[in-house]
Amino acid sequence: MSTNHGFLREKEMIAALDNKKVSDLSNNMRHLLEELYGVIDGNEVIRCVAPDDYYKPDFFIVYCGIKKGISMKSGRSNIVHSELINNFIEYLRTLHVSEKTLETILLYHFGDGTTDGSGSERYEFAKLHYLLDNRIKEANEELNSDIDRIYQVVERCVFTGAKEEFPRADALYHGDVSFGVVATEKQVRKHIYRKNWKWMDALHIGPLMLRPHARYIGVEIVSEKRRHTIECHWSNLAADIAYISKRYDN
Repeated sequence: MSTNHGFLREKEMIAALDNKKVSDLSNNMRHLLEELYGVIDGNEVIRCVAPDDYYKPDFFIVYCGIKKGISMKSGRSNIVHSELINNFIEYLRTLHVSEKTLETILLYHFGDGTTDGSGSERYEFAKLHYLLDNRIKEANEELNSDIDRIYQVVERCVFTGAKEEFPRADALYHGDVSFGVVATEKQVRKHIYRKNWKWMDALHIGPLMLRPHARYIGVEIVSEKRRHTIECHWSNLAADIAYISKRYDN
């Protein structure tokens, strides 16, 4: 059975923070608290707990009665969101994305010439990108033409999740107990609004590349649900969080 290293690092973070006095924390953990809360009192005791269900925050920190949700990433993983492709399409439709662009996203996602995965031939990536090249360029132009819409998508994928009634994350943390960098929602918002996102060739919305969880080309389908799941990848996530944390005021 494979080990979920991300889950183990989350447990380590919770153990390092929960029921610990601020003055007893490591330098890295104190830095995390300072980024979240500003000036901190060494005599305060921290609470840190895991969520009851699968939410955007991987754990919650409570300091002086103020609760903050943290979405934790580690290693080389740059996946910040996944959900069923049809749900994601419906969400984009509420943001007034054109039907042609929505169709392009589906054609790219399934990679078999259909918008529902029913095609008989599944194209290799190079052929798929060649066939959809002009459509992807047009889709990227539309998807990245409205900065407000870009941030709405980033906010949903990174901080809120697909169900707005669920607890949201207040910050992204990349690293582990020993070392990490944190970027708050406020800092990420500033970054999104101050960048031009039209330079990427891959199908994307802002920094988020849209990819299928699995196309199953030439192999047995392990899970049909995986084929109908879209993933949002934040390219260069670790480097970007480090840049955001240093570049923008919190």
